[in-house]
Amino acid sequence: MVSHASYLINFATAKEELLEKSVNAFILELQRCQRLGIEQVVLHPGSHGGDGVETGLERVVAGLDRAMDESGTEVGVLLETTAGQGTGLGRSFEELAFILDNSKNKKRLGVCVDTCHIFAAGYDLRTKKSYNETIAKLENIVGLSRVKFFHLNDSKKELGSRVDRHEHIGRGAIGLEGFANLLNDTRFKTIPMTLETPKGENLQEDIENLATLRSLIKI
Repeated sequence: MVSHASYLINFATAKEELLEKSVNAFILELQRCQRLGIEQVVLHPGSHGGDGVETGLERVVAGLDRAMDESGTEVGVLLETTAGQGTGLGRSFEELAFILDNSKNKKRLGVCVDTCHIFAAGYDLRTKKSYNETIAKLENIVGLSRVKFFHLNDSKKELGSRVDRHEHIGRGAIGLEGFANLLNDTRFKTIPMTLETPKGENLQEDIENLATLRSLIKI
């Protein structure tokens, strides 16, 4: 089981009050997870607010390490790939790798790959060739052993749009072949995946999305 931290948490901020609230909120999230037996929590890296990527990443490392140290827990943290809207961090594999490599808690860190987000950030999944190129970059820059979770979503927007708009599986710009490429990649056979597709008043759309995904699995 995996938790998802509040979207309001922002370790990259220059605002001291927001940073303190972010650290305290994440400490509580980690402690809740430990009490509930949840081993990992997904976290968005945050937004640098115009202060620059490098500065923002350094703040994320410092804030994240502080929260993890002060939580008194052993819960793992999965940094989620982001679409790159505005001044958000985590758009590139290099940005995620910086946090992973510079944290003193690196053994407790991993990555959650969101298919809509990486597509919007410019990483193509639609053909076998482009999928293999994207996963090769992920392997070389981040390391596949650090990939611990997937959010499966199609994208309402085109490749490289840097706009985060989730769509139902097969109805967006990624398309069915992109998901077939991922679901039939034996390297990720044991990695848990969940839907973050648009939600209606009941579970019918989730049921349909799951059925679509299952129909693509050939391994």
